Amino acid sequence: MRHITIEDLMGIRFMSGAALSPDGIHTAYVITQQNRKENSYESWIHLLDNRTGESRQLTFAGKESAFVWEDEHTLLFPAQRAEADKPGEFKEKTCYYRLDIRGGEARRAFEIALDVSGIRPLGDGSFLINATVNLNALGEDADDELRGDEKDYHVLEEIPFWSNGRGYISRLRSALFLFDPQTESLSKITGDYFNVTGFDAKDHRIGYIGCEYRDKLSIYSEAKLYDIATGETTDMIAQGTYGADDIVLTGSGAVLALSNYQPYGLCQGAALYRYDLATKSLALAYSGMHIGSSMVTDAAYGGRNRMKALGDDVIFVGQQGFCASLYRLGAGKEGACAPRELFPYAGDIQCFDAAGDTMVFIGREADRCSDLYRLQEDAAVRVTDINAEFFATRHVSGAKHIPFINTDGVTIDGWVIEPAGFDPEKNYPGVLEIHGGPRNTYGEAFVHEMQMLAGAGYFVYFCNPRGSEGYGEEFADLRGRYGTVDYQDIMEFTDHVLSLYPQLDRAHLGCAGGSYGGFMCNWIAGHTDRFAAIASQRSISNWVADFGSSEIGFTFDINEMGADPWTDMQKMWDQSPLKFACNAKTPILFIHSLGDYNCTIDQGVEMFTAMKYFGVPARMCVFEGENHELSRSGKPRHRIRRLTEIVNWFDKYLK
Repeated sequence: MRHITIEDLMGIRFMSGAALSPDGIHTAYVITQQNRKENSYESWIHLLDNRTGESRQLTFAGKESAFVWEDEHTLLFPAQRAEADKPGEFKEKTCYYRLDIRGGEARRAFEIALDVSGIRPLGDGSFLINATVNLNALGEDADDELRGDEKDYHVLEEIPFWSNGRGYISRLRSALFLFDPQTESLSKITGDYFNVTGFDAKDHRIGYIGCEYRDKLSIYSEAKLYDIATGETTDMIAQGTYGADDIVLTGSGAVLALSNYQPYGLCQGAALYRYDLATKSLALAYSGMHIGSSMVTDAAYGGRNRMKALGDDVIFVGQQGFCASLYRLGAGKEGACAPRELFPYAGDIQCFDAAGDTMVFIGREADRCSDLYRLQEDAAVRVTDINAEFFATRHVSGAKHIPFINTDGVTIDGWVIEPAGFDPEKNYPGVLEIHGGPRNTYGEAFVHEMQMLAGAGYFVYFCNPRGSEGYGEEFADLRGRYGTVDYQDIMEFTDHVLSLYPQLDRAHLGCAGGSYGGFMCNWIAGHTDRFAAIASQRSISNWVADFGSSEIGFTFDINEMGADPWTDMQKMWDQSPLKFACNAKTPILFIHSLGDYNCTIDQGVEMFTAMKYFGVPARMCVFEGENHELSRSGKPRHRIRRLTEIVNWFDKYLK
């Protein structure tokens, strides 16, 4: 078996989108793989027969990554399979195809004169449509020259005015429509300025969450219930009380994942609330764990459900520590009740679906990539092995769990991956990896970057310092404390690893991280010279400047810093790595994307300039056409170049 290399990233297959047919007999899912030559991603819909366990590929164009079940035998998916399917110049259009899983070619079903991002069958031949509406659009009387020029400039009237992966979004809204394919009629059910962030449909009801705003997006959400039969809309939560993460409709109302931001501000995790349709009242149902999964990996692509209703019960992905499993929240007789874990699972769940007594999910176990699992007799049984050939020929160095108790008495989870072919009699360089967020989490699932570094002869070690998700809100609360307890935990964990592994060369340690991990890399550069090389990616260096440039500066930064530039600029500057750049000595590589509107390009540029100004060896690699997700879903060759830059930098200074 050979060691994992940079190019092996191209050989990994990603699974997503698991969805059961209405009768629970079949599971459709998507497999995606990178195409290095075309510098693109190819996706295909597959089908599993839950009775026999047999899987087969349904589509072959390589462009099918989204679908819904229209009925127990029919899949519906967007595609451009003919010239007529493509939108005309200055026009919007989405075409859908039907595919009978019993056989035959996919046939064109209908087209919608919108840029559709989601579709939901309503059971009567009509559909609920989620689409982007451009409030800046020129009127029908505008000529083509004016329309053509629109791409040359952007008018900003709101904040945020841009969004990572989407570009300029001022006066763009995600809206809901009812669509009748027989008459090709569209009926908008959300307000002109309402931006939808989640929705569900059941019987004659549509529930949705989002925010109506002008000028400035609020951190607070609205939750509404629309009656298709009457056209009436009901508010489910009071204005300015909660932020909403998710919504599912139940038999008697709805369950919403809401946060009241108390007492930890934006660090406050979402709790589950029930809305009773009969009494039109909202009540807390459960609070106690992270809803969803915040696990970090570069070997996943796409998702789907993290909550679903079965009658009045709700199934959801819940994370505790560095594992995410599935839980069932019963309706309960009186008030709040604790959910029940459906099965023991020491891994991470990406998405799931349930229909009747059948439940499937896409999960990642230790040192593995995503696969499809089925719940059988309260146990998770893996039913696919889409990367069997890949792992049969590559050596994976297992992540060894090495938790420790820091000097404040707090237990910190951490891991070490030994270099491939590890010889206890030899010394090896090492790389500390720092996750983003900061409220993300490292676990034990396969991470290509880490395995690649181990294959290149490095120890790789990583931990979940204070600020990480999964250990409660107090643990995750870093407000006003960036670079303090988190930095302490990371440095103490480094000491812990060195004490366990004398083979780890203290003189040749590197560190790497992106987003919050990039912030910490920049912070480390100005606070210690124990590392011989740093790879800082999509980083933060100056909170004062970030406030006005980042898409989340006016929300996230205020919460995290406990200040804005007018109330306490000094406090923001004191927590900025750029303030301490004059102390830096460690050679540092910066990687940034021009389209990253979360951590904007100026953050990397300012720190890079400071390094050059103070004579510190530095290099910066800037990616055109990429955003904050470069390491996870960037163009294949760009992902290869990113990893090449990192390895070359570490090889130069650590070997």
